[in-house]
Amino acid sequence: MRIVISGSGEVGFHLAEQLVTSHQDVVLIEKDPKRAKFVADHLDCMVVQGEGSDPATLAEAGIDGAETFIAVSNLDEINIVSCLVVANEFKVKTKIARVRSLQYRRSGILNNALLGIDYVVNPEIEAARAIMNVVAHGATGEVLVFDDTDIQLRHIFVDDDSQFRDKTLREVRAALSYNFIIAGISREDEIIIPYGETRIVSGDRVYIVSSQRNMEKIFARTGKYRHNLHNVVVVGGGKIGCYVTEFLLGSGRSVKIVEKDYDHCKYLAERFPDALVINEDISDDKLFEDEQLHTSDLLVTTTQDEALNMLTALYAKSLGIKRVVPVVNKSSYINIADKLKIDAIVSPKASSVSAILKYVRRGNIKCVYSIFDGKAEAIEFTVNSSSRIAGKMVKEMQLPNGTLVVAVNRPQGSVSKNYVPNGEFVVEAGDNVVTFAKAEQVDALEELFLN
Repeated sequence: MRIVISGSGEVGFHLAEQLVTSHQDVVLIEKDPKRAKFVADHLDCMVVQGEGSDPATLAEAGIDGAETFIAVSNLDEINIVSCLVVANEFKVKTKIARVRSLQYRRSGILNNALLGIDYVVNPEIEAARAIMNVVAHGATGEVLVFDDTDIQLRHIFVDDDSQFRDKTLREVRAALSYNFIIAGISREDEIIIPYGETRIVSGDRVYIVSSQRNMEKIFARTGKYRHNLHNVVVVGGGKIGCYVTEFLLGSGRSVKIVEKDYDHCKYLAERFPDALVINEDISDDKLFEDEQLHTSDLLVTTTQDEALNMLTALYAKSLGIKRVVPVVNKSSYINIADKLKIDAIVSPKASSVSAILKYVRRGNIKCVYSIFDGKAEAIEFTVNSSSRIAGKMVKEMQLPNGTLVVAVNRPQGSVSKNYVPNGEFVVEAGDNVVTFAKAEQVDALEELFLN
């Protein structure tokens, strides 16, 4: 399946990298010659230097043979026009545009059939949703929730003091009498799909799948208790900060917004009369005491400066704030967050890629999450009656190496039941099946779940 991507910024590059790893035929269009050369040197895919809205450039990229077109340049207008050109000049099944401006969404213009945009992704909204999800579950770590279920995927970092350290999966399951499965382990720079005798070592990030109720019990056993997060500080009044503030106020929480731009503070005060807007620089070390920020339950840092977001979160943690959630994109920050005792990290890049992958992946897919900087994916499939796996036991499904069926949600009238399946479990039509796979095995997994 050919996928043409216009724009090779953080989202475009990361998306292409992940799709190439899963054996997709990817073509990248990049306007800047230097950036195009960089991408060509670092990714195993075709790179065309040009504008994504230019029919000649699109033709050179082989758009006629593509099934999906994704416009993720830094300019909303270019992304919209690119989809317009593709829709009217070429036959491409799916067109996806990254559009940041809410004005376009509110005007309804993006719904115009002439534009040909099938799906719109807003990075700031996706990041805000991820933050809201983390906060709603106590901010004890990143929480990935699967559609129409209470099944979650979360990770636990194993340090020298962890009760998981030096234990096999079989021993961990025996020690914790809850229904759960360890879907994967990230160790150094690789993803491990474990089995019963796999031994967990210090430094591992262990990915666990279970119901919300059992997950909270598991986290409590590891010392991560769910606190009441009523008083919240939001650092940065940009788009992400505004979306998060809107959610927090709507859920009855008390919010303080710290923003250093005076004119923008006036806008924030008008938009959020129930929040306290503080016109100060968060890097001022006296600010936390002067404004009593250190007594807050939660601090969320959403500025454009990722280093500032991380340092502010660390400083807040040292002052005794219960939970901190910085917004960052750099892999280096994400990888050290656990070691620094950062409660949860939210990446707009990863959130956007996950949102786009849902529309790119084949089969009856309800949900997709990019895991560990794209090295793995958690995918939720719905099994139709015509599916080749309907009526089969898990052990009969001939799953590709590097993949697992980690949970099954079975609708039963107005309710549903969750299962952590073993090899004897029989998958039925209508089941929602949650899988965990190394990135290079996703294509083979999709083939298995296709009708």
